[in-house]
Amino acid sequence: MSEFIQTIPRQRKPRGHGSERKAEILAAATRIFLQEGVAGATMRRIASEVGVSPTALYVYFPDKEAILEAIAQAWFFELLGVLQASQANQTSVEGAFRAGLRAYVEFGLARPDSYRLTFLSRPDNRDGKLPCDDIPEADYSFAVLQSGVEAMMQAGQFRPGDSTAIAETIWAALHGLTVIVIDQAEHLKTAPNRLIEQMLDMVVRGFG
Repeated sequence: MSEFIQTIPRQRKPRGHGSERKAEILAAATRIFLQEGVAGATMRRIASEVGVSPTALYVYFPDKEAILEAIAQAWFFELLGVLQASQANQTSVEGAFRAGLRAYVEFGLARPDSYRLTFLSRPDNRDGKLPCDDIPEADYSFAVLQSGVEAMMQAGQFRPGDSTAIAETIWAALHGLTVIVIDQAEHLKTAPNRLIEQMLDMVVRGFG
């Protein structure tokens, strides 16, 4: 656990530092969610970790589900920028497509804590929804993948088909690989970079 975990100052923040306080809340909540589970975490526990009163915490977030959603939203916001950046300086449709797929997996592996909470946590009070549901940046990120699939079709490198179904199939493969490398790496005999490249080859050949 790395991307949100940092030393949390205990002193009360002066007015005008709301963004810093929110970052501290997300850092504390990430640690507690991972250590104790979302179901076992409480707003009081998170407030104590940040060094504020429960009342002060409610100023920023109405409940722990909102905190979990904020963690997912921050992850997707940064992912979207990474995906867009991966397309720069690509000289071919396939090169851009592969770069986007690779960027997704590498980004997930670089932020395993947020990945687990975004995709593998199911809050108590969300009617079965995941934290990533109803986040615009999640839809935009998927749109980058679907647009890549459509570009591969238009270039004649993918056979014609349902771009949504194909994009979802590819995401399922990428997601599975990311989760396995994050939590089951000790069972793998192949280096993650090689697995990523073989996955990309399989995707391109499989839909070609």
